[in-house]
Amino acid sequence: MRFPRFRIFTCPEDTASNVGTAIGAGLIIGLWVAADMILGILWLITKPKTRDCPACGRTVKSGQLECKGCGYDFAQAARFNQGGKQSPPSPA
Repeated sequence: MRFPRFRIFTCPEDTASNVGTAIGAGLIIGLWVAADMILGILWLITKPKTRDCPACGRTVKSGQLECKGCGYDFAQAARFNQGGKQSPPSPA
């Protein structure tokens, strides 16, 4: 009785090109993710921590809700911009 030959170590011709395509796609995706992470970290480091008051032009910290110079209310302006029915804030 003769056993059938198994072709374990032979590959079809297209397998090598499929492996090359998969490696190339993996490299592209990996480089894209790495670049995205690097750019995200740079953005977090360099984003401005202040903003300008639209009424008087003074520099105000990002977390403040009111300008110390003119009293402009950033919270009220945000509510107005989101579609609230209040009137826009007026400078004092």
